[in-house]
Amino acid sequence: MLEIVTRALILGVHVLGGGVWIGAMAFSVFVLHPRAERFFAGSSTFEDLLFTVVHGARWKVVAGIVGIVASGVALTLAGSDASLGPGVGPVWTAIVAAKVALLVCSLALFFYVSWVLWPRRVFASPAELPGLRRRFRVVGVVMIACNTINMGLGILAHSLRAAG
Repeated sequence: MLEIVTRALILGVHVLGGGVWIGAMAFSVFVLHPRAERFFAGSSTFEDLLFTVVHGARWKVVAGIVGIVASGVALTLAGSDASLGPGVGPVWTAIVAAKVALLVCSLALFFYVSWVLWPRRVFASPAELPGLRRRFRVVGVVMIACNTINMGLGILAHSLRAAG
């Protein structure tokens, strides 16, 4: 019983963490930024609002990512043990490898946004801001796609293992 509860908690951390990450990014990219930009059209107040909203969030996101990675590693290690259940094989292994590649892509983009684009945005001239905003949007959409595909692959891997 304890093993089942432990696996359920680990799975919960993994799924909820991924869902929160996708949801927060989708809200930011598709709702907050466009609406705030329209509301503050042409005003530097838009940038001030964004800096205020995201201030201190970087390390919360890093902590969330650590939780997602740690729980994913725990689930993968448990899932790679054929004695724990059927469905583990080359397809399952390939799916997990694809999930790792997508996670690495998302992490690289997150670090690029956090430690390259934000500093550029903070010190950007008004003429540079439109280009930086477009780059933020593109990177955000790619990160959302990577994380959403990653979640779908996780569901597929879980289903294969359960059905195997």
